[in-house]
Amino acid sequence: MEKIPVTIIGGGVVGLAIARELSLNGVDGVYLFEKNPYLGDEQSGRNSCVLHAGVYYSPGSLKAKLCVQGNAMLYAFCDEHGVACFNTSKIIVAVDEAKDRMIDTYVERCAANGVKGVKKISSKEIIEIEPNVRALSALLVPSTGVLDVPEYVKTLARLASDAGAGIIKDTKVTGIEPRGDGFVVRTRDSRGAEDEFETDRIINSAGLYADEIAALVNPSNSWRIAPLRGEYYRYDSSSRKEVGLNGTCVYQVQEPYELDGKLYFGIGIHLTPTLDVAEGGSRKIGRYVSVGPTSIPVTDKHDYETGRKAAGFFYEDVKRFFPNLRVEDLQMDYAGNRAKLKGYDDFVIRRDEKYPACAHLVGIDSPGLTSSLAIARYVAEEFFDVRRTS
Repeated sequence: MEKIPVTIIGGGVVGLAIARELSLNGVDGVYLFEKNPYLGDEQSGRNSCVLHAGVYYSPGSLKAKLCVQGNAMLYAFCDEHGVACFNTSKIIVAVDEAKDRMIDTYVERCAANGVKGVKKISSKEIIEIEPNVRALSALLVPSTGVLDVPEYVKTLARLASDAGAGIIKDTKVTGIEPRGDGFVVRTRDSRGAEDEFETDRIINSAGLYADEIAALVNPSNSWRIAPLRGEYYRYDSSSRKEVGLNGTCVYQVQEPYELDGKLYFGIGIHLTPTLDVAEGGSRKIGRYVSVGPTSIPVTDKHDYETGRKAAGFFYEDVKRFFPNLRVEDLQMDYAGNRAKLKGYDDFVIRRDEKYPACAHLVGIDSPGLTSSLAIARYVAEEFFDVRRTS
């Protein structure tokens, strides 16, 4: 039976970043398995494409630590490897006094998390940045940006392959049997061909399906991904002067939502600049602005149908701070599902309790994209004792 030293399950940005990090730093025999025909085709490719700063996360949490680290790492990576990335900044707007008080909380949290350069700004200062936005106050976050996620995925895959990692697409892991100090892994490709191999180590980076992979390794694992569906609309910011934006991400103060009787705070529906092709084939901030996402609990992890929420739902939410938008401006765009881990507010990155040769990454929702390079370094250091040399 063939033996693979390190098996990574999941070909999104986190799995690819781990494959690159390990292979660059002397870990041999790294193979990544992705069940879909394309890499980065689920959470990684169905989000707002925002490079977050670290505003929202509890001080001391993995999300806070890895988002702040990952923000700087991702800007540097994009610059080094020619991935389009724009430092747009972000304003988080407060439309009433209760939300204005939340801005003060954000300022304190940013100080605790090491988020640099943030400041509370007035309604007048908001208009100087984005003339068509109306709010009582806002938090200005200079380190937020947007990036070309498909190009980032492609670049990670190329660099991982160049460093010696194997990437196997269109192949689903169907079974995992602990054996000795390692595992036997069973797979099936899209044509129905089955295979099995031995592996010394498993990195479970399966995103929406990480809970299912964890249960294959150890049925005692009780993590459950309760996916949150996010739908997006978009509008053409060049269609009328009064709906124009200057390229800033415009977010609202977080709104609570309930999941299984527990209150969580989602980022909410926001306005995000999108990228377009410039003359010569490079990327630029485009004329379309993304409006979304919703946060609706669903059961089907692979349900990406659009149109569940009408344009009016988005309009009613956004008009509080962007009053010139009309319902007829909005065009249906796309949907994605986020890997919300039931009962947890933070990333879970830990060894399996019974089989320590497996590391689980569960509940890697937002800010997973921003944190991807920092997560990869964390996994390399914590589970492989790698200290980065390149």
